[in-house]
Amino acid sequence: MRTGFALIMSPFLVDVTGNTFDLYDSIGWWDDANHLVNWFLLCMGVGVLLLRSGAGPPWALGVAVAGIGALLAIGWELAEWFFFIRHGTEINTAYEDTLGDEGLGGLGGALAGVLVGLLQRHRRRR
Repeated sequence: MRTGFALIMSPFLVDVTGNTFDLYDSIGWWDDANHLVNWFLLCMGVGVLLLRSGAGPPWALGVAVAGIGALLAIGWELAEWFFFIRHGTEINTAYEDTLGDEGLGGLGGALAGVLVGLLQRHRRRR
């Protein structure tokens, strides 16, 4: 259980660290990498917690994790738009960035879903 919660919290540590060292502005690819990797870590944490329940076939668990990741990515981008973008200086480039961020977040969630499904399948075989 600790592993699941550690994975869920790690993206927030990465994000705060990136902001602290100004990596979002100094490294062009940092934001994109974070959306992919952080959503993977977040969804792996959710998946590890769901694995403990042992419920459902592996494919269903994988789809659930990927779906949760997609919903979280959309929710994050809506919150980001509401609090930071709609009245800010990035309004002209926000559409393209938001679509890319949602796509990368969804991909990270989907990768976590595949891995969690494979882990569930492996656990059932033992």
